[in-house]
Amino acid sequence: MLLFLIPSQTEKGRNLLSWNEASKLPYEIILLFGSGFALAKGFETSGLSNWLAQNLHAFKEIPLGLMILLICVLVTIISEFASNVASIQLVLPILISLQAGFTSDPATLLVPAALAASLGFMLPIATAPNTIVFSSGYIKVKELAFIGLIIDVIGIILITVFSLYLV
Repeated sequence: MLLFLIPSQTEKGRNLLSWNEASKLPYEIILLFGSGFALAKGFETSGLSNWLAQNLHAFKEIPLGLMILLICVLVTIISEFASNVASIQLVLPILISLQAGFTSDPATLLVPAALAASLGFMLPIATAPNTIVFSSGYIKVKELAFIGLIIDVIGIILITVFSLYLV
């Protein structure tokens, strides 16, 4: 609201934001980003994150490489539907609880998950750059999803390989 009231320093007689400019903003995309944050906060405050972590202890028997791969795939899928920050806010508490039973460094699972949260390239709502590219009208959802899937798969493989190499 303040942007409508604060005068511009570069253009005299004009405020920082006009109603004409504000009406062109993609509010549906802004709401999608906000809903991702709300979803992550709801998972945390309801205790769902802790419940999931407790029920995922069977995964401790999985080899480390496969676990990192599965975490990367899961986080990438979540980040396709929620913002990167919301995705990692949702997953990190679960991974911290899961990591508690491991003898390895906590970064073993947390770093690959954090990197994988940056991989959402398939849908317009996944990241701000995707939204900008899609809103230009030059690319269709089908094209974005196809190229994004290729980039996501390459990213997941690279994160998994480098994470195992650095362990």
